[in-house]
Amino acid sequence: MFLTFMSISSQSVWAQSTQVKGTVSSEGLPLVGVSVSVKGTTIGTITDLDGKYTLDVPNKQSIIRYSFIGYETVERVANAGIIDVTLTENAQSLDQVVVLGYGSNARKQDLSAAVGVISNADELTVRPVSSTENMLQGQLAGVTISSNGGDPTSTPNIVIRGQGSQLGDNVLWVVDGVPGMAIASMNDIESIVVLKDAASAAIYGAQAGAGGVVLVTTKKAKKGEPSLSYEGIFGTREATNLLQSLTAEQQIEMRKTSFSNAGLTLPIGWDTSRNPYVGTTRTDWMDEIFRTAAYQRHNVTLNVGTESFKNRISFSSDNDQGTLINTFNKSINLRYNASMKLNKWVTISEDFVWKNTQSRGIDTGSAYSGAILSALYMPRSATVYNPLDGSYGGVTTEDPAYIAKYGSNFADIHGDAINPVRLLLADNNYNKTSNTWTNTTLEIANIIDGLKFTSRFSYNLESNYYKNFTPIRDEIGKPDMSNTLNESTYRSDQWKTENTLTYDGIFGKHSVSGLLSTTADHYELRELKVSGTGFSDESDFLQYLAFAGSTTAQDKLDGPDANVSLITRLAYSYDDRYFVTGSWRRDYAGRLPKENNYGDFPATTLAWKISSEKFFKKTDLLSLLKIRASWGRVGNISSLKRNYKSLILNKEENTGNNSGQYGVPTGGKWGTSVYKNTAINPDLT
Repeated sequence: MFLTFMSISSQSVWAQSTQVKGTVSSEGLPLVGVSVSVKGTTIGTITDLDGKYTLDVPNKQSIIRYSFIGYETVERVANAGIIDVTLTENAQSLDQVVVLGYGSNARKQDLSAAVGVISNADELTVRPVSSTENMLQGQLAGVTISSNGGDPTSTPNIVIRGQGSQLGDNVLWVVDGVPGMAIASMNDIESIVVLKDAASAAIYGAQAGAGGVVLVTTKKAKKGEPSLSYEGIFGTREATNLLQSLTAEQQIEMRKTSFSNAGLTLPIGWDTSRNPYVGTTRTDWMDEIFRTAAYQRHNVTLNVGTESFKNRISFSSDNDQGTLINTFNKSINLRYNASMKLNKWVTISEDFVWKNTQSRGIDTGSAYSGAILSALYMPRSATVYNPLDGSYGGVTTEDPAYIAKYGSNFADIHGDAINPVRLLLADNNYNKTSNTWTNTTLEIANIIDGLKFTSRFSYNLESNYYKNFTPIRDEIGKPDMSNTLNESTYRSDQWKTENTLTYDGIFGKHSVSGLLSTTADHYELRELKVSGTGFSDESDFLQYLAFAGSTTAQDKLDGPDANVSLITRLAYSYDDRYFVTGSWRRDYAGRLPKENNYGDFPATTLAWKISSEKFFKKTDLLSLLKIRASWGRVGNISSLKRNYKSLILNKEENTGNNSGQYGVPTGGKWGTSVYKNTAINPDLT
């Protein structure tokens, strides 16, 4: 996606503006996603996949600022047309403390597992991106973000160090220690840690999945006088590198060549003397379905706090137009964080998050009904609208005079194809979700020197309403003479609890840390789906199930599902030179039969920091040299549905039936593998 952005402050127009180009690199390699901005203004851009940038600056005296997570910021005067910059790693970032999960942490330079860190998310939130996934694009090595095809309601796909499993690569998001907790706004993010290998992710066991783990730490309430801040982000997006189908003229030549090479006679429908309509390009379908999309985000934050009681509340709204026409994603978000220190040992904190989302998405992946593939299938000789009556156009003309003159409109030569503009404009699609999270934490510090106890309880309530009306499709191509209204609503609730003991101690040259934790969670979802067909009038105000000719209903119960885990971790280092870490987790999964409902997930790491040895001479080019090795095992319980015990009721009009239950064979066992995936039950049916 091509991104541009600006802030709420207006900018004057400079008559003497100039353009600066260049490349940003580090150690000879291009850096992707480097922020390049004019100091003191909101003019800026980011480097592309080759580390290149182009920036319009007010004048040659402007100061250009180059910044990137984990690197020293560089400033240059814009007195040349081409400015190439080399960034060096920020040595201070090596001393930052990295969160590793369940209260454990370590200095970045002491890590013996593969971990990526974004410590200053504020530099990323100024970009016009609508999701945390997109915010990570180009920021960490080995982390690839693939876009959503122009649909703002679909979640970008994250791949950490390649595909880990054929069963799915869902990434586990852990927010403030709670797996799956919602992020109210990107402006609330303090830091992000990506656990890239099995050794670091194994502490999350079967929940880690094959995709990896992302740990998010949000901003907390601080001590100080009342402060109120506002931030507004405005931007636009355009789809780039779009696939393009052949023009009508190119398709004619391709058909002639292919039939000639095969020794076959060209069908008369592809002969422009017999069917001239097919030989003229009338529509660029990609240009018709994509647009320059606007994006805006507003965030208001209030912070007030004393030494013993701190409060922070933030309110944000996002309005994201999809690059596909007639798609959008809007949300209103509220987050409250409070911390109360009862005495020098005991602290209670509370997080409350509420998200309300309204959206209109579209199918972009299906072969015939997907908007993007339909744009590729649809012949470019066709038109968006039928010039005879203004209805949506099909694969060829419906003009009676043309058909009378040439004997046919030769619709059969194009096969099945659907007008993609019709898919985006005619279908009535609406989705609304309300999501509420509460997270209460009790912390008792210094029970003895270095020993801390943390107890956490979180609760989530989510409700959803979905509606989709598909009208009759009667244009030539792939007609469908039935109309359908699908409505569904669900409510899910879940709770999670965690109790953790952590210890950190230093004894001379020896450093020891450890944790012991137990977790438990429970989840249940109830959903009702109703479909109606046979609407005699497709007017918007009559698109209700009461006006359907027939209806069917399905009642779904997902769960109840419960899991219990036992976790331990021990880390030891000697003289800042030698490091060893071991962790072990046992997960009990309620969705599995009791004979084989648990799995073990161990991990170990070793590291030798050569740069801490006396014989090593540090230089400006090389200040840290470390050899490390790691091994670990993770699971992928998300690949197994929760409802093997659930009874699905299919209630149809005038008749009723009960389908059977999903079954799990009791003879199977937990599969295990190193990092790639844990196959929970290969015999599942």
